[in-house]
Amino acid sequence: MKLEHVALDVPDPEAFIAWWSENLGFRRSAPGSAFIMDDSGDMGFEIYRTGETPSAPDYAAMNSMTLHVAFVSGDVKADVDRLVAAGAKLEQLKLDDPAFNMAILRDPWGVAIQLCKRAKTIFLK
Repeated sequence: MKLEHVALDVPDPEAFIAWWSENLGFRRSAPGSAFIMDDSGDMGFEIYRTGETPSAPDYAAMNSMTLHVAFVSGDVKADVDRLVAAGAKLEQLKLDDPAFNMAILRDPWGVAIQLCKRAKTIFLK
């Protein structure tokens, strides 16, 4: 099986889509779609506000190890600086290990974003 998408229930889907598109390189899969795709076009998110619950999850209250979206970064510190300037909040920054640089940030909705620069991929090919 191949992963298609992960769904996130957020309070303001249009603002979320705009921020992730502008700052993390996502794009809508089709005009007006609730689906956003990463730059590979192979994986994405469905972004919506469901009417089945009284409110969207409080992502900011969740431990970042409970839910986070991880990105490969060519320069963790530069990406942290850019995302913080765009409204993200830095929670953790580790740049002391040349084999693994990492940061945890929160987007404006509290969704945890992990930035990783690894000397070696964690995935078998």
